[in-house]
Amino acid sequence: MAQMNDAVLTAGTGSRTNERSAEVAALVAAVGLGDGMVVGTLYEHGVRAGTVPVLEWLPAVDVCWLDGADVAERHALRVQYASDDRSTPEGVELLDRWLTTRPVVSLFAAGRRALRSRLALIDPVDREEVVDRIVAMCEAAGRAAGADFGVSALSESERNRILQLRRDLEDAA
Repeated sequence: MAQMNDAVLTAGTGSRTNERSAEVAALVAAVGLGDGMVVGTLYEHGVRAGTVPVLEWLPAVDVCWLDGADVAERHALRVQYASDDRSTPEGVELLDRWLTTRPVVSLFAAGRRALRSRLALIDPVDREEVVDRIVAMCEAAGRAAGADFGVSALSESERNRILQLRRDLEDAA
């Protein structure tokens, strides 16, 4: 199956094939994961080597869409990402796309797999800090939903999803 996905990623002719192959190779290196299915899914949904840092925001996008990604949630994530020192115009565009149209479930799963792979490569203290940061983004997004003054309680589905996301990311060890 991974071979088939690799073939799909490199389909095309001439320089377009070479460009796509180079983009996929750069994405594999940036993610630190050679899983063709995961990389293929990320690539299909606009992730490139230069936008890999936005993967840390994908769990918060997932939380946003649990209750329909209201305007406050989308705005909160856009503002937070724009203030991140790793944000790029391409990353902002990609995040905006994910906040405008609900991503498919396979993208959320591929994003979690890629994050676990990246987390496994860093020391435990840094890993814990990154997981805490991702969870905080999820909580902030959930609390922005329908909130007066930008803060509301997390719904039960948001709390449950955030707990599951934390467990998934902590499994990187």
